[in-house]
Amino acid sequence: MTSTTAPSRTWLLIGGAIALVVGLFALAAPLVFSYVLTAFVGAFLLVNGIASLFQSLFGKGATHRVLSAIHAVVRIAAGTALFVFTGAGMAALTLILAAVFAVEGVVCIATSIRMRSNPAWIWLGLNGVAALVLAGMIYSKWPLDADWVIGVLYGIQSIFSGVSLILLGLNAKPGAAQ
Repeated sequence: MTSTTAPSRTWLLIGGAIALVVGLFALAAPLVFSYVLTAFVGAFLLVNGIASLFQSLFGKGATHRVLSAIHAVVRIAAGTALFVFTGAGMAALTLILAAVFAVEGVVCIATSIRMRSNPAWIWLGLNGVAALVLAGMIYSKWPLDADWVIGVLYGIQSIFSGVSLILLGLNAKPGAAQ
């Protein structure tokens, strides 16, 4: 195995294992996962908004201070709203998750078609099909099932993604471009 393919193969296997573990956790406790993910996104927005606000107010060389401050306040408001209105936040994140799955599905299918030389290309294609099906399932039941759907469907997609990455890593040929 050459040094150029070893990191690719290793990172595919590591990424696949992480995706698999996250998927299993999400399936084991979908409601908890949905709340944790919503809180994490809210916390990220809140911290990022506060840091951006300080940078826009006190940073040297910030050229568009007013626009930067408005952008920071929007992030702070969004992060706070995810904490205060968790149900509505989960509904919004559920819709965003459906869009992410739809895009991921199209990209995975297109990528799998381009890499038919890899014996595991079919798994990447199936991952794309699964992502598209899950996106359709989310859209069809949104927003009624928003409280648990993030955990269950993200868990399923993460398991498919993890398995496909592991199989791609195991089938990576030494010396072949990844």
